Amino acid sequence: MAEIKITHETDPIGATITGLDLGSDMSEGEFKTVRETVNARAVVVIRDQVALPSERLVTFARLFGTPQVNVRADANNEANPEVFWVSNVHENGKPLGSHDAGRYWHSDLCYLEKPSDVTLLHALEVPATDGVSYGATEFISATAAYDSLSDDLKEKIAGVTARNGYRYMWNRKAHEFGKRPVLSDAELKKFPEDAVHPIVRTHPRTGRKCLYVCDGYTHAIDGWAEDESRETLDALFAHLLDPGFRYRHEWRVGDLLIWDNCAVQHKANFDYPPELRRRMQRCTIEGDVPF
Repeated sequence: MAEIKITHETDPIGATITGLDLGSDMSEGEFKTVRETVNARAVVVIRDQVALPSERLVTFARLFGTPQVNVRADANNEANPEVFWVSNVHENGKPLGSHDAGRYWHSDLCYLEKPSDVTLLHALEVPATDGVSYGATEFISATAAYDSLSDDLKEKIAGVTARNGYRYMWNRKAHEFGKRPVLSDAELKKFPEDAVHPIVRTHPRTGRKCLYVCDGYTHAIDGWAEDESRETLDALFAHLLDPGFRYRHEWRVGDLLIWDNCAVQHKANFDYPPELRRRMQRCTIEGDVPF
């Protein structure tokens, strides 16, 4: 067995693990190492998992908790519905999975009562040409973002909740990018109603405070006038974009990237032409009700 090696990024988040084979059963000690690294660094890549079928991804994901089945059923793996396809690929004349996932800064499944705890995203095909890879995923440390807020703003948003909407996101994305159909109000009702979550979450394992508003889904602060709600949300969204909170992951085929959805937000880059294939398989793990 290869020696497990962990390397931390210089950014406030991010780490790389080598020396693991997720195609084989993992020992308790090995998983403890992975779990502790995710807790400490929030975004962790396990390299060189080239031959990792969907069923093995689900098996590994279950070590973290209960995998979620995405509400967008047409983008799920038929054989393993806990796996959600993220790609720009067509199969049999139809899009394979979601072609516009990750356009906005977000935390996975924040529109549910119990959002995702961790996400596992495995790279099967990475857009590349002339030795250069495209489609990097960027991350923001929600803990660093909260810590750097002014005392006045921390006091203003303490105990305040906001609405996170899948229905809101759907048509916004449909209008802006044209990769999904615009849905009527009646059609949108098949998706979950808004989830109301605290603007400031407490991390269930580390106890740290995390800023939990996402540009892609958070659209109103409960009980506030519309103008004040919009102004405050826009200020928080802008604050999250500070370069000092960032980590950028440059993908390689076989990367399994794991991130903590309470501690970070993320966004994909669409800096590649459609003829360059991108195909990834994702599992998300159900978390707790935010508090």
